[in-house]
Amino acid sequence: MGSFTFFFSLALCLVVVSISPLVAAHAHGHSQHPGRNVASATEIQLPALTLRSQATAFTFDLESALPPATSTSAPLSVLPSACAGYEGPGNECTANMTAASVTFEDCGTPFTVCRCTDANMTMATVVDRLGRVPVGLRRFVGAVMILGGETQAYTNLSTGDIHMFGVTEMDTWVHEATHAFDFAVPTAPHSNSTRWTTATSQDSCAPDDYSLTNRVEDFAQMSVMKVYMLLHNGNLPPGFQSGCMSNQLNFMSTLPLYNATRLFGNTCHINDALPGVRCVFVFCEGSLIFADLFKGTARPRQSWTQREPSRRSLWVLLPVPVLRLKLRWQTRPTQGIHSTRQYTGVVSLRC
Repeated sequence: MGSFTFFFSLALCLVVVSISPLVAAHAHGHSQHPGRNVASATEIQLPALTLRSQATAFTFDLESALPPATSTSAPLSVLPSACAGYEGPGNECTANMTAASVTFEDCGTPFTVCRCTDANMTMATVVDRLGRVPVGLRRFVGAVMILGGETQAYTNLSTGDIHMFGVTEMDTWVHEATHAFDFAVPTAPHSNSTRWTTATSQDSCAPDDYSLTNRVEDFAQMSVMKVYMLLHNGNLPPGFQSGCMSNQLNFMSTLPLYNATRLFGNTCHINDALPGVRCVFVFCEGSLIFADLFKGTARPRQSWTQREPSRRSLWVLLPVPVLRLKLRWQTRPTQGIHSTRQYTGVVSLRC
């Protein structure tokens, strides 16, 4: 393929790339069914909180207030590596796993969902609940593994991969997605910050018994509370009081993610510069001008491919580490100079 040069005008696009070192996974049991450790999960060893819990467990309805996201699913013929290590005798899925690529209307990057054939939850239930996780949190989630057995869950804090066992309700889905968000920068999790530690020390209560496990679990449970409040005009679930945990609530409010625009923005193309998003990509409108001669630093990664009439796409590798640029455009020939052609389209940045 001949070389070419391109120029394009774009709105400001910010891409943050984060490489996460290995962090121990953490087990979390659903509120109504205390969890047990699974072979592949290592509990975080942190001191328990010496606060009063306001409830034994969360019993309020979160699912009905969270709108579902329309999705499309495509089966994967090969089990992704993120899931393959958990299939087989002695592993979390002793039966067989199937996998699907799930794309939600509010997030163009597909999610990998792997389901053990003996899992309690159907794929339809899983996709529905994953889609109800606010997109601001969901964009931090890695692969999702669905398994059978006692109801529990854990998140691999290094990859953001979530393992769900049994039948997990919406509070657990939000809780685990919060772990992925919290440890998006594993060297500086929000739950390990001085401000969060101070907030827990200055309050006299936490949301529920599970919150008392340690400050990491308290942060995730407080995230569930904050999501509920944003869905209910700032009101806590029935029976909960804000006064005894006001410092924790105030801390959550200071995080850029916990406002209605970013959390429920109906798009994961949120230009908030938060590090650690599993795959940051921003759509920017602009004009793309391609010439016959190439004198720039970009080079084609693969040949031009026809996706549909008058619509094409091309991967271009930019001189930026682990950054690729995918160009999609619809042809709009203009009266140009010599053989230059102009196209207007969308630029998608992916890590």
